Amino acid sequence: MECTEIRQYLSDYLEGALLPEQAQVVERHLQHCLHCAQECRALEHVPHLLRQWSPPVPSERIWAGIERRLHASRHARPLFARPPLLVASLAVAAVLLMVAFFMWSRSQPTYLPIRGSYARYWEAHRDWAVSGGASELYPYVEVR
Repeated sequence: MECTEIRQYLSDYLEGALLPEQAQVVERHLQHCLHCAQECRALEHVPHLLRQWSPPVPSERIWAGIERRLHASRHARPLFARPPLLVASLAVAAVLLMVAFFMWSRSQPTYLPIRGSYARYWEAHRDWAVSGGASELYPYVEVR
C-alpha cells in the first residue's frame, strides 16, 4: 500500500477498528515508512482525548428559557385553529376593503378651484369633462 492509503486507515488503526489483516498491513508499513510512523505517533493521543471530552451542558437559566419557549409554542394556536366566526369576519373585512379601494380608485377626479383670469375657463372645462365631453372628440382623433 502507498502512504496516502495508509494515512486513511491510521485513525481506524489507532482505535482498533481494523480487521487483523488490515492492521498487519498498516503495522508493516509503519515499520518501514518514517513519515507515516511520525503521523501515527502524532495521532496516538487523539482517541484518548476524544473519550475524555464531553460536550458542554447548558446552564439552568438556558434550560428554563428553552422550556418557556416550548411551553409558549405549545399553547399558541395557528390562525386556522381560531374560531370560525373570527376567520369569517376577517375575510369579510378584507373583501370590503378591496371593494372600497376599487370604488375609490374609479371615482371622478376632483378639480381644485382656480383663482385668477383662467377660473371661468377651468370651470367650463370641468363641466365639459364631467358631462362626457371627452368622448365627443374620439371620432376626430387620428390614429398613428
